[in-house]
Amino acid sequence: MKKITILGGVLLCFIMSVSTVQAQDSPKSDVRVKQRMLLNQFESDYVLTANERVALKQARLAYQYRMKELLDSIDISEGKRRRLLQELKRNPLSEKVQAVIANHISPDKNIEQ
Repeated sequence: MKKITILGGVLLCFIMSVSTVQAQDSPKSDVRVKQRMLLNQFESDYVLTANERVALKQARLAYQYRMKELLDSIDISEGKRRRLLQELKRNPLSEKVQAVIANHISPDKNIEQ
């Protein structure tokens, strides 16, 4: 019984390795980039121009920078600050970061948006 199991395992490994060798030898397909996106073909009003996308990215980066400055100015532990900064990098509109800032910043302080 053990010999049949070992033989079956060797046969299975051989079959799996043959398929990977075949995949490596196959010619790669020629992938071309479409000049126009599908959405642009039908609903061009929904697609932003390059300048608008750059402006949105700059606004997001400015927002992240402001949130980072606010987190640095709040009196919290270093571990919590580090975790919040990582969360800010992963998700700029994180509710955790916004909740901490809302709890530690007094409402009479004017925060320029």
